Amino acid sequence: MSAYITHLTPMLEQDCLLAALADVGISRQKVEVHAQPVALVGYEGQQRQQSAHLVIRRQHIGSASNDLGFLFSPTGYKAIISDDDERRFDAAWLSRLTDRYEVHAQAKLQRLAEEERRKAEEARLRLIEAQKSAVYEKAKKLGYLVKESRQGDAVRLVLVKRSY
Repeated sequence: MSAYITHLTPMLEQDCLLAALADVGISRQKVEVHAQPVALVGYEGQQRQQSAHLVIRRQHIGSASNDLGFLFSPTGYKAIISDDDERRFDAAWLSRLTDRYEVHAQAKLQRLAEEERRKAEEARLRLIEAQKSAVYEKAKKLGYLVKESRQGDAVRLVLVKRSY
């Protein structure tokens, strides 16, 4: 029975880790995702005491392999790899996985920042429209006509009252 070795990683985002695993050849369909950790299985089919939230079962790795797992912790996922499988999933593999994780994490941060910018711009445009509607409504009550002109992002409202 081989021993499992735990490697600390800086990876915190499950979706980025799953994408990174796909980048290094472990497709999303081969990874079990669990809300609670489940036991890993050794090469002889016996349950081990180690458990993980993300599990790549041994049939997806090789017939003489053990399950590979990632256990979530607040400081980052812990990669749980048997010493027999470390020939394939060694420090270089973990480094490639971490590099791909960083690419996905940065892309996620950029997407989130862009989404925040978009939401702020939408809120700004809603405020402008609300203010413009208020001006139109008040002008109408006071008997004014409103002439609107735009210069780039700027909106200019001119109130006109005809007196005869």
